[in-house]
Amino acid sequence: MGTVVRLIRAKPPERQQLVWFVCGAGPLLTFTYFNLLPQQVIAICVALIPVVVAIGVLRYRMLGIEIVLRRGLVYGGLTAAVIAVYLTVTVLVGSALDERPLPGVLTAALVAVSLTPARDRLQRMADRFVYGARRDALRAIAQLGDQVAVAGESDLLPAALQAVTDAVRAPAASVTAPDGRSIGSTGDTSKTGPTFPLQVGGRFVGVLQVADRGPADSYGETETRLLATLAPQVAVLVRALELTEALETERDRVIGATRAERDRLRRDLHDGLGPALSGMGLGLQAAVDTLHAGDRPACTALLTRIRDEVDIAVQEIRRIIDGRRPTALDAMSLAEALRRHAKTVSDTLPVEVTVTELAELHPEVETAAYRIVTEAITNTARHAEAQRCRVLLAARDGTLHITVTDDGAGIPPGTPVGVGLASMRRRAQALAGTLTVESTTSDTVLAATLPLEAL
Repeated sequence: MGTVVRLIRAKPPERQQLVWFVCGAGPLLTFTYFNLLPQQVIAICVALIPVVVAIGVLRYRMLGIEIVLRRGLVYGGLTAAVIAVYLTVTVLVGSALDERPLPGVLTAALVAVSLTPARDRLQRMADRFVYGARRDALRAIAQLGDQVAVAGESDLLPAALQAVTDAVRAPAASVTAPDGRSIGSTGDTSKTGPTFPLQVGGRFVGVLQVADRGPADSYGETETRLLATLAPQVAVLVRALELTEALETERDRVIGATRAERDRLRRDLHDGLGPALSGMGLGLQAAVDTLHAGDRPACTALLTRIRDEVDIAVQEIRRIIDGRRPTALDAMSLAEALRRHAKTVSDTLPVEVTVTELAELHPEVETAAYRIVTEAITNTARHAEAQRCRVLLAARDGTLHITVTDDGAGIPPGTPVGVGLASMRRRAQALAGTLTVESTTSDTVLAATLPLEAL
């Protein structure tokens, strides 16, 4: 009854071990108690007891038996090899020196001394096989470097983790990012184990977790120190991969922005400036024809019309230049570009720029946000007589919110809308956004909204 209760309360793998024992010993005890089986069958059942016990021990790693067997076989084989070599060499040397006055004991001593280096080498090989590289940290670091050196770019982290697991004979290892996502792993990562923080230059880049080998084979102090030594090497690799990914993302962003800018220039030149220049060429040809015909009034009218067309073309060129993507956005992020512009506007007006974490913006949205904020800062520095200016950019509900606040004198009532304000409002409306200005005698608040995705 007690065995049944214990079987119900037990947890894996103890439950499986008890099941094997009950299956082997239970029928034997039952039939023996009631004397229902002949002696031959009882003898067979008794012989099965060691079998089920062995299955419970070996299959479910009871008492860490796989470690005992592994180390016993290694050191047993090592001992047998050393004894065999000792005996063989002793017999051969002793036979060769039988006719000489050299005692057999001295012969054995010479053999022992001569075989000591070989024995030490065998000992180190056995230690490396059983314990991994935990007794030689420099060798473990060198192996990690060797594996990373020959691995492909996509296999760098798995190769490093494989070197870590090989060093301490761990079943698995993994690296997780600060946000909890998995960066790389090797082996069965379902097992838990000791963790080591990964830091580079004071920056936390992730966590290295090494899976436990088993309940009866925990990592000792030497192995823990070795893992702590290998962790910084893995951290440097993780940081390098992180920088590589960031560089590729930035490169894609710049390429995308450059392509969008090129398409915009091609579209504006083809649809606007191109036809205007063609029209002026045709008008000049018509003016030449009327001049040859002696029709001076008609020629004068044509030239006047062409001059008007030139003025329109100049305005179109200015519009194209004004809509050109700022060079600063190709070299740095939106937040960095705004802070850089704020420092160059005025030495007397401190500008505080706050940008919350933004996802990658569409190039048109990023350009519009930059132009609106820089124009607002410039207007504040020129006209507001403010002591401080604050800029806030935040993304909420698929919309980029821009707020520029100053503590200046405000906009006097009845002041006509200037070119700068009209340009900012036009930029916002072109992307289906909004722009409002609220001004009092003590402050001015400019608020703009832009969709995170351009139309």
